[in-house]
Amino acid sequence: MADIFNFPVYTRAVVRKIPSTLNDGVRMEGFDEIADVDKAREEQECLIQGLKDAGLEVTILPPEDSMPDCAYVEDCYIVLGNRALVTRPADAPRRLEVDSVERCLRDLGLDIIHRIRDEGATLEGGDVIFTGTEFFVGESTQSNKAGHKILAETFPEYPVHSIYVPPPEVHLKGFACMAAPGILTLVDSENGRNGWKEMCAKSNYKYEALWLPEDCAENCIYVNGTIIHGPERQFPESYKVFTKALANYPRIEVSTEEVYKLCAALTCQCVLF
Repeated sequence: MADIFNFPVYTRAVVRKIPSTLNDGVRMEGFDEIADVDKAREEQECLIQGLKDAGLEVTILPPEDSMPDCAYVEDCYIVLGNRALVTRPADAPRRLEVDSVERCLRDLGLDIIHRIRDEGATLEGGDVIFTGTEFFVGESTQSNKAGHKILAETFPEYPVHSIYVPPPEVHLKGFACMAAPGILTLVDSENGRNGWKEMCAKSNYKYEALWLPEDCAENCIYVNGTIIHGPERQFPESYKVFTKALANYPRIEVSTEEVYKLCAALTCQCVLF
């Protein structure tokens, strides 16, 4: 199955350090716990090391205390090859994050950088799943059809399929993610089941679904043959599924227990290219 999915080979990752104001950011309904900032930073260091262990050169941006959500760099841009799309987050305070991200991309030598400037368009990277052959993009409170259209114009060689994300869920990656070429992880929930049904109906490709019983356990990172996912301590039942179904892949375990209190996970803390 994996042979038909032209998944990127990654060499770099960008991460932004967690600010001291982490708990002051935009909150999803139902997430009202307070994260331990020091522990969140320790978990992020484990993610950075995991990305390095997977063979990536990691660029680490400094924290910005005036931007509490700045560590969630995934939402600010989508990169494929030498092309990047700098997004337009739905929440106005988060739009301050994209300027420094754009400067970083230029400093890293990306050849082509587009930026969403249409005030009617919103798009966040947490809604964007690239499978190697096409995009699944969440039609959510954070990303709209106008944003989807700009994504399609930026990467015209890949089909873009809109997938409905019902509130209060924020992003498509809140219940679906790429675990490996041709393999999607999904939360075994109404959102996950409906999202999978819509993906299958819109795509011309056949994917394998890996169903996970715990919220957020599906959020994982596939990088050059290695899968980074949550540990047994955080997701005991889903961990069993990962270890059995993906036993042939090298795996790195990284906890997100603290940022999960703020509706964040692994993918939102980095961008690979």
